[in-house]
Amino acid sequence: MKAVVFGASGRVGSQVVNLLLERGDSVVAVVHSRNLFEPNPNLTVVAFDVHDQVKVTEVISGSQVILSCLSNWGSEQGDVLTAAIRAVVPAMKKVGVRRIISLTGNAAFTPDDKPTALQKANRAMLAKLAPKVLADGEAHMAVLRASGLDWTVLRSPVMNELGKHTYRLSGALSGATATIHRHAVAQAMVDQIDDAMWLQKTPVIWR
Repeated sequence: MKAVVFGASGRVGSQVVNLLLERGDSVVAVVHSRNLFEPNPNLTVVAFDVHDQVKVTEVISGSQVILSCLSNWGSEQGDVLTAAIRAVVPAMKKVGVRRIISLTGNAAFTPDDKPTALQKANRAMLAKLAPKVLADGEAHMAVLRASGLDWTVLRSPVMNELGKHTYRLSGALSGATATIHRHAVAQAMVDQIDDAMWLQKTPVIWR
């Protein structure tokens, strides 16, 4: 299988790449500038702006799955995920790629959610602290929901290097204090390639 990973040089994206290589997949790792990977015959590293739809179309051609590990933290524009997905979706349709798995934070809500008062308060707090990050996460999910593609968006709590690598997925929102190991998040993304249970859904990753 050929997989394309956007945001491949990040702390989650790099682990996604390594997990895919361990599976024996052919991987195209899309980075912004830095190539942190050891040479591997099944790995191609390319550096370009993911908002470039022409280049995106070229890179994803012939692939079977797209994994987006892009992050908005530290971005001045504040629309990294949404702008990228708006370039990726038409490119996927043009070359006939159906499957895409994306990642965002668990404070990003969808119309299907039924948040508690505490979860609403947590979202309101994040909306004040990092409004662009939250808006970008929700907007990129809306683009995927309207795309007609075979998408899944995993929503993650705060990620760190603590605890076990295990995880479970749920349709229920998690709490503001929830955390999870980055490796578990990467594994959850890769596992979705062969799991149709969460097609066109936005599950939350739990410990």
